[in-house]
Amino acid sequence: MRDLLLVGFLFVAIYYSFKRPYIGVAAWAWIALMAPAEWAFGFSQTFRLNLTIVVVTALAYLFASRKPAFQMNALGFWVLAFGLWTLVTTAASLNSDPAWVWSYWTQFLKILLLFFFVTLTISKRLHIDTLVWALVLAISAYAGMEAVKFVLSGGSHMIRGRPGIIADRNDLAVAINMCIPLVIYLIQTTQHKWLKLGLMGLLFLNVLSVIGTYSRGGFIGLTVLAFAFWLRSRHKVVLAIGALLFLPLLYESTPDDWQERQATVSTAAEEDGSFIGRIWAWKVSTLIALDYPLTGGGFRAVTEPHLWNYYAPYTPEFSPLESPPIPEHIKPKAAHNIYFQVLGDHGFIGLGIFLLFLALGLFGTIKNARLGRQQEEDSWYRQLASALTLSMVGFGITGANVSLAYFDLLYAILGIIAVMSMRREQLLPACDTGVRTRSRPRLRRG
Repeated sequence: MRDLLLVGFLFVAIYYSFKRPYIGVAAWAWIALMAPAEWAFGFSQTFRLNLTIVVVTALAYLFASRKPAFQMNALGFWVLAFGLWTLVTTAASLNSDPAWVWSYWTQFLKILLLFFFVTLTISKRLHIDTLVWALVLAISAYAGMEAVKFVLSGGSHMIRGRPGIIADRNDLAVAINMCIPLVIYLIQTTQHKWLKLGLMGLLFLNVLSVIGTYSRGGFIGLTVLAFAFWLRSRHKVVLAIGALLFLPLLYESTPDDWQERQATVSTAAEEDGSFIGRIWAWKVSTLIALDYPLTGGGFRAVTEPHLWNYYAPYTPEFSPLESPPIPEHIKPKAAHNIYFQVLGDHGFIGLGIFLLFLALGLFGTIKNARLGRQQEEDSWYRQLASALTLSMVGFGITGANVSLAYFDLLYAILGIIAVMSMRREQLLPACDTGVRTRSRPRLRRG
């Protein structure tokens, strides 16, 4: 039955993608994040759903009679520069299996194409909202289902991702935190009463799902989001009193295992083996970059066994943070930090470009929120820009705990930010961009 539903969805998506390329982009993002083929058990598992939608969307855009004019701002330029630089670092990769590295770069190329097709096909609020709904239905809907299991199990069900794109529970927690502001945006702008109530319930379940992942980084990110929303709220006193009254009760109702894991945040460096493994990975990534400052070691360099074994003896006293020696039986660890991940993979140049386009995305959406506020305090444009700001902040903070530098959701959000900046006058007709036009002189009555 799942296979038939999946095939039916594919044909419907192909039909509407040919008619409206922005629908193809939304389907593309949903498939990339949801990995629906992993939910099936039969013949549909062999279908190349993502590739099919990518090809259909590209053809629909090429043959579309009406499409937005090609534009590229600074954000798009530096995302493109990052993609080109990863091509250079892949050619110079230190990985012992060049075919695997090129395959990984091909996968990243698809993610970059998602960003650029967002900027090419989206020009109206309807297009943006369609993509936002696709992102929420991919991440937040799954998180809501898992949160129900968490509640029914009395908190014993640890929430993890599905096989496919988001399998690790820490990665899933970051993705949920990035989508929570988008759920709030939909609540603010949705007019239908029952749909709004459903989104409110989904928001509550998403908060529970972050807790249910048992991810310390995810919980820290959730705390940061809550504090940011509190700062923006008009009811700070009421919310503060409610938090003081109910948060202790909620904390006491959580499972003992969860409380014990969160309590190790302050002592992780001394007692937590997983955190020490992260320190090892950060040091190895830095050592690779110091030896190869321009190109790094290529994609997933820190997990390459011969690189890990070569740099392992130098890690104990490297950097101000001391760490125990890496035992010989320990296998290579993933970077578990977007910044060290890019540093080890693409050197200091790659990290510089990565930080630059993240900063451009963040400051761009802050500017969009400010311009939207000048037009109307509760405009959809301002509300979406504020939500995207929080998504970027959440990614930047909780990204210090995960290897998600090449995450589809990040580049889809960056694409929306780029569209809002490039087509601001079209989305906000009354927006004052600083350009003054000569007023028409009044006719005088003779």
